Amino acid sequence: MKTEDLIATLAAEPAPPPAASLERRAGMGAVAGLAVTVVLFLAVLGPRANLGAALSDPVVLAKTLMPLLLALFAGALALRSARPAVPSGVPGRIVWLVPAAVGALFFWALGATEAGQRLVAFLGHSTQVCIPAITVLSLPILAGLIHAMRGGAPVHPARSGALAGLAAAGMAAAIYSLFCTEDSPLFYAVWYSVAIGVATGIGAVVGRRFLRW
Repeated sequence: MKTEDLIATLAAEPAPPPAASLERRAGMGAVAGLAVTVVLFLAVLGPRANLGAALSDPVVLAKTLMPLLLALFAGALALRSARPAVPSGVPGRIVWLVPAAVGALFFWALGATEAGQRLVAFLGHSTQVCIPAITVLSLPILAGLIHAMRGGAPVHPARSGALAGLAAAGMAAAIYSLFCTEDSPLFYAVWYSVAIGVATGIGAVVGRRFLRW
């Protein structure tokens, strides 16, 4: 067969379907992990009795919205870290907006709470549930994100894994907040952050192991 005939034959064949983009794989992984997390949440915890009324309070609503924003920002940065050669308009510092807002909310609550009630609000009554629950609820989402990110080429596996863990923990904290009745920022700004930090550390360890290439 002549070269020209070979080229014509190859050109006439249908092109193979494009591989799923990293965003699509990450979305599918996150949705699959999120489904497992929601099932665990409903089976073990479930939403609080007065959820609708509680969410009408902006301070309580922030307990859910802040982790969601963190998950969105961290997820975008995780995807960017898995594709270092692809330009992205996501600034790396954007993720710090959420901790800054949470810190501001904490100090607002510190001033708004009576001195005798501050320690009570800070300690709460569910730290023994909050930290492990958020950590465990984040694991299925983290697994889905890490599996998807293996299709990328992260230059810094631990950092990419940490960002995936941060995104997973943000989603898990938002879900857990629907159960939690600790409505003071003196509690959730601190203890949610501790749980998110634990999950982020797990993500860094998992990323170092599974995102190397």
